[in-house]
Amino acid sequence: MSRKPARERLHLDWPTLSVYLLGVFLGALDTNVIAPIFPLLERGFHITLGWTAWTVTAYTVSYAVATVLGGALGDRVGHRRLFEAGLVAFGVASVLAALSPTFGVFVVARVIQGAGAGSVYPNAQAAGMRLFPANRRGTALGLFGAVFGMAAIVGPVLGGAFGQYLGWPSVFWLNAPLAVLILWRSRRLPVERGTPRPLPDAVGGFAFSGFIASALLVLAAGGGARILFALLAAASLTLFIVRERAAAQPFVDWRPLVRHSGAALMAGAAIIGLDMSAVVFVPTLAQRDLAVSVFVSGLALLPAAFSGAVASGVVGVMVDRLGGRRLIIFGLVAAMAGGILLAWPHLTWTRFVVAMVVLGAATALTMGAPLNRLGIALYRDDQAGEALALMAVFRSVGLAAGPVLLTAAARVHGFTGMFGSVALASVIGALLFVMVPEAGTARPAPDPNYG
Repeated sequence: MSRKPARERLHLDWPTLSVYLLGVFLGALDTNVIAPIFPLLERGFHITLGWTAWTVTAYTVSYAVATVLGGALGDRVGHRRLFEAGLVAFGVASVLAALSPTFGVFVVARVIQGAGAGSVYPNAQAAGMRLFPANRRGTALGLFGAVFGMAAIVGPVLGGAFGQYLGWPSVFWLNAPLAVLILWRSRRLPVERGTPRPLPDAVGGFAFSGFIASALLVLAAGGGARILFALLAAASLTLFIVRERAAAQPFVDWRPLVRHSGAALMAGAAIIGLDMSAVVFVPTLAQRDLAVSVFVSGLALLPAAFSGAVASGVVGVMVDRLGGRRLIIFGLVAAMAGGILLAWPHLTWTRFVVAMVVLGAATALTMGAPLNRLGIALYRDDQAGEALALMAVFRSVGLAAGPVLLTAAARVHGFTGMFGSVALASVIGALLFVMVPEAGTARPAPDPNYG
């Protein structure tokens, strides 16, 4: 009796699901489309590769906070409203990025973009998952992972082509009409009823983002500025801890995460994010070590994109059958292998292509359905948006720290140091996930005194 309605509902709600998939596609496209234009940003704004990496860090720090607040607010007032608000912010920020006269303005635009994407992502996934029966949620997450894979195919090609022939601002002009198209299609989406609960503490959220940004600036700055950022990091961390203890609704529901398995999951998700952040440097590696153009460096990511897209299409089904932990461990081992292949001196095209295929499959096995499935299992059903948001936050911590840490490694030993660090981090991540139990189906009982 339950299976037939589930299939019918999935069929009838496919147009609705497609709108949410398009929204996630847009955010994922922006992540991948920027990779080939790093050298263009260096020349256009007269900055170093290390500062160019901050365009990723600024985006992901903002994304981390907006994801938790946006996911939690969507659970309470309805996912469609937050999905649409995020699209508006993302589109407006894309126009600002394209028009940026200075690097400072460009970074501000990236912060706003991150906030918009942080509202789109968890609400699109939470709303999309509700269109599936409970026993097929892994399949639902796999579909969203496949969208990331498609964006990984299209993004670098568009970024390389637009960047080389139309200039780097054209990469961001691309986002505005896509955002308008998705907003127009979202008019017929159903408006869900949220669950009335207090919102997470916004002050704690901003303190959390201030701590991440300041701590990373300690690594990037020098002299007196480093001391200043260290003091700001300490002050932000202190404020965050105080607010978490005193707030009626803390920024993060820590209860499922206080055990060693939860801590391992958080740290492992951050390492997955660090591995993902390395991808944005691959086109620069291809341009410098393989002597290719901006456009060709975008095409050079296609082997990773295709293997990631193919793997993402089946990972959702696999996670329903095998669970998430084993897939993640296997993916991190693959990431280690890909990092070693790129770190080995005297890079050749053959080794580069093999590394791309391996890293693409590793990304599909770690960043999407398997990790989200483990995270969702820790929380109640009515906290799905928050659970997805938190997994994105922990992953975003790695994404934000990755460019800073990896460029620091590159200053010591070039791209060998950078991708050797990816291999080492992947080994540590695999060991962490050994401590994470496979996801069960039970959910914590509602707590009337918390959320």
